[in-house]
Amino acid sequence: AWVEEISMYVKSIDQAHLLEIGSEGFYGPSSPDKVQFNPNTFAQQIGTDFLRNHKAFAIDFASAHIYADT
Repeated sequence: AWVEEISMYVKSIDQAHLLEIGSEGFYGPSSPDKVQFNPNTFAQQIGTDFLRNHKAFAIDFASAHIYADT
């Protein structure tokens, strides 16, 4: 809800720039079949839902922070 509301507000002010969220890329409740790919169980508990949040109408693209296993 917050992503949808704020992204629409930003786009109402400036439609000339691309908008993205900048989240960490954790899977959430909208994709239960993918939560196994989160780095730890905390990722589900911090309130991010990468796929759902990036489906908002005013979000133009998605980016992810990728950390190689060491």
